[in-house]
Amino acid sequence: MSGQNQTVYTGGGAPAPAATNRRPLLIVGGLGCVLLLCIALLIGGGLFFARDRLNDIAGLGGGEATPVVETPTVIMPTATLEPSPTVETPIEPTVEQADTGETPPLETKPVIGMITFALDATADYEPIDPGTSFAEGITVIHAIFDYSGMLSSYTWERVWYLDGSEILRNSAAWTDSESGRFDYFIDAGGDPLSPGEWTLELYVNDELLSKGTFTIKGAELPVAAAADTPTPTKPALPEATPTKPSLSEVSPGGGGGSSGGGGGVYQLVYTKWDGGQHNMYVADTNGNNEQFIMNRAAGPSWTPDGQTIFFFGEAGVGQQDRSQVPGIGSCDLPGVSDGIVAIDFSSAPADICVTFPGVRQGPGWNDGTARWTSVSLDGQMVAYDAKPGGDYRIYFLGTTDNQQFRFEIVGEQADWSPDSQKIVYRSGRDGKTGIWISNRDDSGHTPITSVGSDSFPAWSPDGQTIAFSRDEGGNVDIYTMNVDGSNVQRLTDAPGPDSLPIYTPSGDIIFRSARSGAWGIWKMSGSGANQTEIIPNAGVGPDWAKSKMDVR
Repeated sequence: MSGQNQTVYTGGGAPAPAATNRRPLLIVGGLGCVLLLCIALLIGGGLFFARDRLNDIAGLGGGEATPVVETPTVIMPTATLEPSPTVETPIEPTVEQADTGETPPLETKPVIGMITFALDATADYEPIDPGTSFAEGITVIHAIFDYSGMLSSYTWERVWYLDGSEILRNSAAWTDSESGRFDYFIDAGGDPLSPGEWTLELYVNDELLSKGTFTIKGAELPVAAAADTPTPTKPALPEATPTKPSLSEVSPGGGGGSSGGGGGVYQLVYTKWDGGQHNMYVADTNGNNEQFIMNRAAGPSWTPDGQTIFFFGEAGVGQQDRSQVPGIGSCDLPGVSDGIVAIDFSSAPADICVTFPGVRQGPGWNDGTARWTSVSLDGQMVAYDAKPGGDYRIYFLGTTDNQQFRFEIVGEQADWSPDSQKIVYRSGRDGKTGIWISNRDDSGHTPITSVGSDSFPAWSPDGQTIAFSRDEGGNVDIYTMNVDGSNVQRLTDAPGPDSLPIYTPSGDIIFRSARSGAWGIWKMSGSGANQTEIIPNAGVGPDWAKSKMDVR
C-alpha cells in the first residue's frame, strides 16, 4: 500500500461478506413473488432499511453521553400511511408546479410525506402506538414516512435536534427505489432515550422537505441543563458537515459489545507531520484542549495510568525547537537520541526544556529504525517495530526497569489484546500476507486475513473485534472483523484514504482520513456511524506507521 514504506507482499482472497441481522438498503422479498414483481415493474418501490448511530449527545443529568441509533427502513409504496394528527405537516418541496400548472418530471420534484413517530412497527412497517409524546424510559422510537420521486442523482440529509440543539447531521447519495416508505428507528443500545423535545428534519438536495417533532417526558431535560456547561462530546456543526457517511458506511458491523460505541471523552496523543518531521500533541477526543508536547516524536502510546508517553524519537529529537511555546526558543535534552523515548506526562504541561529530566531513554532503546510504540494494557511491556536487519520485526522492552525481551516477531504495525497476552499485527510470514495474531512470545501465530493490503490492525476494548485498513479498488478504507477473521464489515467509503484506526475505551474509533483533501483526525462509533472530523490539518508523513495514535 502506498505511503507506508513497508515490504510489499502478494496475497489473495477477498473480504468476507457482511453478516448482520439487518443489512442496509436490503430489498426484502417474501410479500408474494408475483405481486412483488408486478409492483416493482410498475411502480419501482422496494423494501429497505439502513442504520446510523449517534453517540455524541448529552446524557441524563449531564453525565456520560447516551448512544443513539437512527435506522431508516423502506417498505412497499402501495401501502398508505395515515399520518398522526399531531405530527407536523411536510414542508412543500417546490413552488414551481403551482406557478406553471405543469407537472415536472420525478427527478425535479422529490416528495417526502408526513413523519409518524411510533414505539414500534409491524412486519410491513405500519406504525404501532404512534404519537408525539412518549413516557420517560423508552428505548426505541420509529420515524416512518412515505416518499416518491427520488433518484440516485439526489443527495438526502437527515438532521436531528434535541431541545433545539443539533446533535446529528448525516447525508448520502440516494441509493434506494424512487418511491416507498422509510422507517428510521432510534435506540440507545438498550438504554433509555434522553428526555426532551426531539426534532427530525429531512432534506433532499439541500431543500427541507419534511419535519417532525416528538417529546419524551422527563423530570429534567439534559440538554437544557447542559446549556450552562457545554457538553464536550457534542460535535460542532462545521465538524459534522464536511463529509457525511453514506448508508453503507453506517450499517451495523461486527464487534460485539464494542460495535456501537459508548461515547465519552478521553485523551488522545497523536502527531502532525509538518513536511519534515512529526510533532507530538495531546487533545481531547472531541478535538478540544489541543496542546503541543514536543518535536520529532512519532508513533506515541500512553501507559495505562496516563502518566507516561512512549514514542519514537526521530533524528534530532535531542534538540527541541520550542517556538510554539511562548517565551521559549530551543533547548537540548541530554542523553536523548533517535530511538524509543519516554516522557513523564505530568511534566508536559510545563515546558520540557524546564522539566527535561522527565524525558528519558533507557539502555538499548536507541534503535533509529523504529517507527511507533504500543504499551501493553497491563503496563509491563512496550512493543515497537524496527528493521535493524533489513526486514521489519516487532520487538519488546520493559516500561519501568529497562528490561529487554528476547522475543521478536516477523511483522509490523502491532496492537495489544486487552489482556496483554497477544498482539495483532501485519506480516508476510510463511508466505501469507495479511493480518496475524500471536502470543507475545510469538507462539501460536495465526493468520486471520489473506489480503495483501490489510494494515494497521487495532484490537477493540472488549477483545471481540479487530479494526484495520484495506485497499479495495484503489481506495483505502477502514474495516472491522471478528478476531478469527470472520464477519468482515466495511465502515468507511469516502474518497481519499481512511486508515490508522484505534479504539477508545468505550468502543468508538479514532482514525486518520484525507477525505476532505487534507489529512485530519476523525471519530466514529464502532459500527461506523457519526463520522466526524475532530482535529483538522493533522498531517500524515510518507511513512504512515509513524502517525500511529493512542487514547487513554
